[in-house]
Amino acid sequence: MPYLIRFLTLMFLALAVPAQGVAQTEPGPNGPTDGGNGTRDYSDASAGYGEEVAEGTSGNRFNRVRRFGFNTPEYIVSGPISEFETARAALVTAGATLLRYRDLPALGLRIAIYDFGGTLQTGRAQDLLDVNAPNSHVGLNNLYSLAQSRPRIYAAAMVGLGASGGCALGRRLTIGLIDGPVDASHPALAAANVMSESVLLPSERAPGGDHGTAMAALLVGEDPGGALGGLARGADLYAISAFVRTGANTDADVERIAAAIDRLLARDVRLINMSFAGPANPVMAEVLELAAARGAVMIAAAGNDGRERAAYPAAHPDVIAVTAVDAAFRRYRAANFGPHIEFAAPGVDLYVAGDGAGGGYASGTSYAAPIVTALAARLGAGGGLSVEALRARLRNSAVDLGPSGRDAQFGWGLVRGVC
Repeated sequence: MPYLIRFLTLMFLALAVPAQGVAQTEPGPNGPTDGGNGTRDYSDASAGYGEEVAEGTSGNRFNRVRRFGFNTPEYIVSGPISEFETARAALVTAGATLLRYRDLPALGLRIAIYDFGGTLQTGRAQDLLDVNAPNSHVGLNNLYSLAQSRPRIYAAAMVGLGASGGCALGRRLTIGLIDGPVDASHPALAAANVMSESVLLPSERAPGGDHGTAMAALLVGEDPGGALGGLARGADLYAISAFVRTGANTDADVERIAAAIDRLLARDVRLINMSFAGPANPVMAEVLELAAARGAVMIAAAGNDGRERAAYPAAHPDVIAVTAVDAAFRRYRAANFGPHIEFAAPGVDLYVAGDGAGGGYASGTSYAAPIVTALAARLGAGGGLSVEALRARLRNSAVDLGPSGRDAQFGWGLVRGVC
């Protein structure tokens, strides 16, 4: 029975998540393929008008065609002008009707549009051309759409907050973020209350703001269009810039992370997101223990080494470790795993704010952590709810994704929240 309940729950979640866009990288079923001997196979997928799949049907949406009449697809023949008359004669004799043609002098081609009237298929038509006009080719007069799309937004619905990220927080609460710089002027953050400061030395150079801005928007974004809206809208954000750009590397050392945690505690910020990972360290461990003793609720990314690794700070027992899953509930292939993992959240191909005015797609456990932090804020973490009470509430609502109970891949499972 538990397995049936889990199966039905996952099916419900899969249906609730908006359908994802399809990358336009594969040809339709009627495109030419290699026949194995260097020839091209123009055989039809099915007889008659079954070649054509109308837009909006369950078939291949890339195979739309221009139509002549109500149900008749148009076919196009290309070839040198010198072959036009013999090609036309062969096709018309077989039942086709010439609709129009035009010359393309720069290409040295004449293209002609035919109605095959249900009597020809492209395979048979090409056979006729091979005999009578061997340099000519035939195919459906396919339609090509502009390669533009709306952002694919699935994380909020996947964790139970609806497509727009759900309601704003009912209480004023401050979330702490230790990361790179945050561009508070980004359109997704312009209406949010974001306070920023740095623990870098005057001589140190901060990295770009893409990562920090993405984390901030996932937490408290106020995007009117909804694409970059945060999952803890209405919360205040206190962002500490602790990362240094050195050559091609961007890092934060124990000293600066410790200084950032200390600064947040001094500002009475008790809910802290840490989307970074590194080795275990005794000084870091002490800082985390002291912060927890002072009421800090810390949530961290598991890291992206793609192996079993207890990276810090996520692996510390006082920190909640978060891994990433995709829209199909699969663990992100580069996510670290191990017995310390506690929860999973969306973190693959998320549409996030970027350094500048727009957004883009990104993957990593970095992006999963603020989703859990946002849900923690909704539950009251940082405002009186202890880390153990938070763990219990997240565990009770999580959807088990792996073997029954806690496991090294998904922890207790996919986090879920409510307004």
